[in-house]
Amino acid sequence: MLGRYHTLYFESTRNCNFKCRYCSSGSNKGIKYKDVSHDVITKHVLEPAYELGTRFIDFSGGEFLLRKDYPELLKTAHSIGFKIGIASNGSMLSKKTLEKIKTLVGDNLIISLGVNAFDLSNKETRDVETAYTLRILERLKMFNMRVNISVTLGDFNKLSIATTLKNIRELHLPFNRIPFVPRSCNAHHLMFTKESLRRYFHPELVKYFNGQVSYTPYMLPTEVYEKVSGQSLKEEQIPVNPSVGCWVGAYYAINPEGEVSPCPMFLDHVSGGNVYKTSLRKILFESELFNKISDRNNLEGACGHCKYTHTCGGCRVMSYYYTGNVFAEDPTCFLKDLNENEIKAIEEETIKSFMNYKRMAFYGKIFSPAK
Repeated sequence: MLGRYHTLYFESTRNCNFKCRYCSSGSNKGIKYKDVSHDVITKHVLEPAYELGTRFIDFSGGEFLLRKDYPELLKTAHSIGFKIGIASNGSMLSKKTLEKIKTLVGDNLIISLGVNAFDLSNKETRDVETAYTLRILERLKMFNMRVNISVTLGDFNKLSIATTLKNIRELHLPFNRIPFVPRSCNAHHLMFTKESLRRYFHPELVKYFNGQVSYTPYMLPTEVYEKVSGQSLKEEQIPVNPSVGCWVGAYYAINPEGEVSPCPMFLDHVSGGNVYKTSLRKILFESELFNKISDRNNLEGACGHCKYTHTCGGCRVMSYYYTGNVFAEDPTCFLKDLNENEIKAIEEETIKSFMNYKRMAFYGKIFSPAK
């Protein structure tokens, strides 16, 4: 069973060779940034993160593979004992690079590529046509690389999401959803609404288990989760065996300048401290932000007294960007608009999906059966 803060999303650079219109990390400005060195990252991020129980690290950017020392970072993370991920735009994944990566970490790697739609609209948000990413996927298959697809959800792709997820399923690939937020751009109108979440996104997401169960509202009864996981959520607050619903409290992120946030989509806005000035232990276990946000008793409004508070928690990111308050009830949650029969039907679908996810998590060694 994994402990708290088991997953780190590490933006190690803001440099990128793409200029995606709505880039989350603001890496589309054509500015050359100076990266923190491998030695400093090892001392302040990698070693303390593993000591505190983090077991999966996802290297991102910008474009992580633009760092000249990416081989050293991968080698160090691998030797420390992390399971490793790379979030990439795919442009640097040449055969030569893949051979080098394979030599460094073997099969201890999952590469995440982004696809927001399987039509021409993908280029507007991802800066490439879908065919480009599909060619990269074929190359990765040649090297037997494990792959995950990241899908950003916003009102721009609500009409195509069913087809997108169906196509990903037909590729036999896992996926995770990322809510679009205006972290580095003034495009609030592209965030999904409660109506679009209920009508378009949630009915499709609940069908699939072969990706992170990281969508909300996640209508899994607490008693079902506790029976399967062995956790007492009243005592432990955050589901980690396996993680479901909002991953805040099990997940954390660090931006290129060292600011530590409960979620990647908060980066540059919400920080518990800077890891190059304050120890990671103090930030995660002593800062006011992390102590408060990892206790679901501090959630406000409907999210604070919902039957799914501990298995869902509401999306803290959507709460923040809609209200300015990370603890507010999730304004995109449509639970209050459902009748009892509708809730029961979604619960049954969620339980079915969760049990399949549990089996996947077991084989992926991120879940330990309750005794």
